[in-house]
Amino acid sequence: MVEKEIWVENRLGLHARPAAQVAQLAQKFDGDIILEKDGARVNARDLLALLALDCPQGTRLVLRAIGPQAQEAAAAIFSLFARKFGEK
Repeated sequence: MVEKEIWVENRLGLHARPAAQVAQLAQKFDGDIILEKDGARVNARDLLALLALDCPQGTRLVLRAIGPQAQEAAAAIFSLFARKFGEK
């Protein structure tokens, strides 16, 4: 299992386009990929669940990846957040 703290840094937060990017990226990896906010845990492959987390700019999330590709999945999703989803 890999666990990383990540921050939503893009100005508009985790809105529809970034959430879709997370869900699409998560689909590429085997295992479970979970995002947690204030105790609420959601499957990173579930677009609607990601949107329901309500993550504006500055939100702290915990990313958990479990399975054979946990390291790769966590690194890829962490990088997506770090790049602010290509937004400014």
